[in-house]
Amino acid sequence: MFRRWMTECMRWLYDLYILPQIEGRPMDDGDASRAALFWDARAVLAFYAVQGFRLGVRTGLALGRELEG
Repeated sequence: MFRRWMTECMRWLYDLYILPQIEGRPMDDGDASRAALFWDARAVLAFYAVQGFRLGVRTGLALGRELEG
């Protein structure tokens, strides 16, 4: 329970304090290029996470059919 509370607290702190501080800071060229790489990597990770989830669902459904038959 404490771990869950700490996770929620850190998410709240990040969303309402840390992220606005980071976004409000002016960026130089190096910061901008690193930020672009970060957001690109985040999009790639999200894509593969969704694909992995879909594969798991399809595998589970196929396995369920095999076990029934």
